[in-house]
Amino acid sequence: MGFNRANYSDVIKKYNDDAMKYCLDVLENRLTAGKLIKLACLRHLNDLKRVDNDKGFKYIYSVDKARGMINFAQLIPDVSADRCLPLASFQKFIYSMLQGWIDPSIHGARFKTVYLSMARTNGKTQLASVLALRDFLLGQPASSRQVAVASNTNEQIRQLYGYIRKAWHALKKTEWFKPYSSGIVDNSQEMRIDSSNTRLVHMSSEGTTGDSVHATLTVFDEYHLQKSTDYIDSFSSGNVQNPLAKVIIISTAGTDPRVPMREDYSNYSEAIEKGNLDDTVLFLCWEQDSDDEAFKEDTWIKSNPLMEVPAMKKKLTAGLITERNNQVKKGSLPKFLVKNMNRWQNAKKNAYIPLDLIGKSIIDSFDLHNRDVYLGYDASLSNDDTSLVALIPYQLNGNNKFYIWQHSFIPTRVAGGIEAKMKRDAINYVQAEKEGYCDITKNRFGTVNQDNVYRYMLEIVEKYHWKVKAFGFDAWGTGAFIRALNEKNNDWLLFPIRQGARSLSEPTKWLQDSFNSGDIAMPNDPILKAALSNAVLTDKDNQLLIDKNMNSAKIDAVDALIDACYQGMLHFTEFTNEEQKKDKSPFSGMSNEEINEYFKKDFSF
Repeated sequence: MGFNRANYSDVIKKYNDDAMKYCLDVLENRLTAGKLIKLACLRHLNDLKRVDNDKGFKYIYSVDKARGMINFAQLIPDVSADRCLPLASFQKFIYSMLQGWIDPSIHGARFKTVYLSMARTNGKTQLASVLALRDFLLGQPASSRQVAVASNTNEQIRQLYGYIRKAWHALKKTEWFKPYSSGIVDNSQEMRIDSSNTRLVHMSSEGTTGDSVHATLTVFDEYHLQKSTDYIDSFSSGNVQNPLAKVIIISTAGTDPRVPMREDYSNYSEAIEKGNLDDTVLFLCWEQDSDDEAFKEDTWIKSNPLMEVPAMKKKLTAGLITERNNQVKKGSLPKFLVKNMNRWQNAKKNAYIPLDLIGKSIIDSFDLHNRDVYLGYDASLSNDDTSLVALIPYQLNGNNKFYIWQHSFIPTRVAGGIEAKMKRDAINYVQAEKEGYCDITKNRFGTVNQDNVYRYMLEIVEKYHWKVKAFGFDAWGTGAFIRALNEKNNDWLLFPIRQGARSLSEPTKWLQDSFNSGDIAMPNDPILKAALSNAVLTDKDNQLLIDKNMNSAKIDAVDALIDACYQGMLHFTEFTNEEQKKDKSPFSGMSNEEINEYFKKDFSF
């Protein structure tokens, strides 16, 4: 990204502090950093300009407040060295962002939601302990503060709480805090300042919820392991009227793309790149820019910012090379990418499409009008979704490409209704419906009505003036839908596709290869992204198939997509699968017994 210092000369002079130095070192490439940190630094500089030039921007930045936070942090011994060490510049940058930016209207911090992420062994827990202790001792409001430090397990939170107590034991020996030490209760359960009714408590999701704690600050360590937002929401639900309340998430990336932290990461990454990240959200993510950088040691500071310290760089580099090589030998490079490169990965064995390729395929817009399309259809049985997918061939700069469009129909015939289904599937269907990616069933039975799906399909084809080149579907899962389609749209080429290796292996491999080569584009569709990230390969007779036994993971859109690819993958070639069927009937090629079994099958929608 381009950066011209001259455009910021006024704020560089006015706010000449440690945060400014870090930003300039990053943006002028004196310090190697990834794209997201460069964007965060650029955001800081742009926001400094807004302080004086944007009347609608209500926040200010205090160099003195930022320096005060840094001075406090420097009093606390490093937990590894057991002595005070000079702070690295990235640590000063973090502390400056958290305490330097102020909301004057509430006399408190600007950022209410803070996302801090970096690779392991870069001092995350030290950061968490310093931030929690500072708020406990010096935070706002002046009285009745409640600080909660939380994590996933009792063991994890005991470690963080132990760091906080150790930091306090060192701090109370200093001349600045020794006079106050007698008024602070410190035990294995809590820290307490009775004179100001202030408490610091530690909790884990293995124990009680945060409903009883009206935390003015919640620090959550290793958030990537949380499967839902229920636990962290329990801390914020009691603070809706407290403008000073804030939540700080500190974590490395994870191995499950369906967790809330991954969704936050995706949303914040997109927003900061577009320049529209919420003014109350601080998003700082030190990560490698690509998985390939696992083999480019000189870039590892992007995810391991502690490497800016020469002694730590040497130590970390040697350890990381050994760890990488060991994981490569085991065939477990994704583990290294997650823990040590801070790259989100799908840790499922035989994952179909890597997360980074899914992300790279997303584009902002695509003109759907007047296109050749290949439709794929996966009908719901029981509580499954029904998915309709269009594979749309197009050319870009002379290169053959394919765009994926999908629309799903979501049943609610599950205990707890749509809320329970969203939690189980880790997909926000309500939001997806608002964005036009699905319809949630509204009938009293909670089932998908095939007639509605059929009408929707015809309407969308007419709306965009699509020329349907082929319609692929599971030969055993469509019932009256296909009979109606065969009768009323007999100009469509229908492909009943047996769901076995002989039929599906080639389109399955073709789609995977097309993602690898960058020939696939798609919208930022949460249902499609979830299906692609959930899909897992299985090997049958040395041929690749999507494992359809993964009942807990929603892959319906991928099943429909591969049906669309059956014929669509041949669009730019002289070949076709049409020769495999002699007429337009969806039952061609089936025996009488197979056809009889088809009509006897009890389909549930």
